[in-house]
Amino acid sequence: MLSKIIPYMRCPKCTGTDLSREPAGLSCKTCRTLYPMRSSILDMMGNEKEEVITPFQRIMQTPPIVAIYEKIWRRIGYYLASSRSFSREMQTVIEHARGKHGERALDLACGPGVFTRPLARLSDGLVIGLDLSMPMLLRARKCLQKEGIQNAQLIRATAFHMPFADSTFQYVNCCGALHLFDRPETALVEIARVLDSKGFLCVQTTIRPARSAGIAYFLERFIRFGFFNEEELKKLLHQCGFKLIESQRNRISFTFLAKPVT
Repeated sequence: MLSKIIPYMRCPKCTGTDLSREPAGLSCKTCRTLYPMRSSILDMMGNEKEEVITPFQRIMQTPPIVAIYEKIWRRIGYYLASSRSFSREMQTVIEHARGKHGERALDLACGPGVFTRPLARLSDGLVIGLDLSMPMLLRARKCLQKEGIQNAQLIRATAFHMPFADSTFQYVNCCGALHLFDRPETALVEIARVLDSKGFLCVQTTIRPARSAGIAYFLERFIRFGFFNEEELKKLLHQCGFKLIESQRNRISFTFLAKPVT
């Protein structure tokens, strides 16, 4: 699968596009950086020291959370946020993707591949699962292998400097992560860059509750679990080059489909 995405990749360090496959990984001929393959996962984090990893993101990388994330953590968390089952949210996301994923789709902040796998089963093309957490990606690789999915490639990288050329993807999925990014506006600009002008973006994120007895403040202040104001989020999307097509809100969970402004 890696050979199919290499022509659409760029070096996150120098933005050079002359990349070649090496026995140990992927090499940039411009700056001579070697990005290693680790357990079939391409590691393209670049300058990891510059990456801001929030306390909540660090929690997400611990072995106990990785082990229970898909079947317990994500399902309970989504139900508390929305008062509906995660399977219904999965159906919503998959319906957004149906017929729109094209030759290349990106599952950004893919975690253990919760959406990567159904997107890959839905597509005849290539699906890239990208995350900064190697423990999550290792879990995703195990799940992909168990289900016999062949059209997915896992890449470790940051949402702020994605290792892809402009307009690479026809579809980008980013569910459960935009509110966790240290700089969501930077991530949205980067998504707009790698998304084709006729492509689609699907996001599930969280809206700040009107009343939470101080819980929302604690989450934002101490572990950096973020919330958006719905109207401010819509303005941010427009500022970053997107127009909202449709959206659905269930309590503080907000799922939407958007397109680049052309």
